[in-house]
Amino acid sequence: MSGTRDIGDEQRLLQLARQLDEAALTTIFDRYYEPLYRYAHRHLGIATAAEDLVAEVFQSFLEELKIQRGPSTNLKGWLYRVAHNLIVDDARRNKHRIHEPLDENLHGIEEEELPDTLQGSVAKQLTERALAQLTDKQRDVLVLRYIQGLDIDEVAQALNMTQGTVKSLQFRGLEAMRRYLKENGIKNEMDL
Repeated sequence: MSGTRDIGDEQRLLQLARQLDEAALTTIFDRYYEPLYRYAHRHLGIATAAEDLVAEVFQSFLEELKIQRGPSTNLKGWLYRVAHNLIVDDARRNKHRIHEPLDENLHGIEEEELPDTLQGSVAKQLTERALAQLTDKQRDVLVLRYIQGLDIDEVAQALNMTQGTVKSLQFRGLEAMRRYLKENGIKNEMDL
C-alpha cells in the first residue's frame, strides 16, 4: 500500500477497493459518507437513523467486496442504490408514522417583504410542497439529480431503472413542479 498512488479516479479506486486496499476504502468512505448521509437524512428526517443507514450501506459494500461481488463499474450509483433500497425498506416498516405538516402561515407573503434568509426558508418550503405533489419515483429522480447531484447513469443505477425512464420521470416531475408553482402564484425565477 503506497501513499503515492493516485486513487482519485473512481474506476481505479474501485479496483483497489476490490483488493480491500485500506487507503482506497478510506477514500471511498470520505468521499461518499456526507452525500449519502444528506440523502438518507432528507428521507428519514432523523440524524441517528440516517447515520445508521449509511453505516449499513458501507457494511453492505464491505461484505460484497469480501465475497468478490459488489459494484463493478459505477461505485456512486451502486452506493446510492443500496441506500435507496434501505430507505424504501424503512418506509415500508414505518408507513404509519406521523409526519409533521408543513407550515401554511407563509403563503401569500410578498417576496420583497422577506429578508434573504427567510426567503430561502420560504423557497425551501415551497420546493418541499412541490416535491410532495410528485409521484414517489419522480421525487426520487429529482432528489438524486438536483439535490444529490447524480448524473443520469448514476440515478438509473441507484433506482434500478433505464436511462430513458429516468429522463422521462425527470421531465414529468419538473413539469408537475412548474405547474404546482404556477397554480400557487409562485414566480418561476429558477430554471427547473
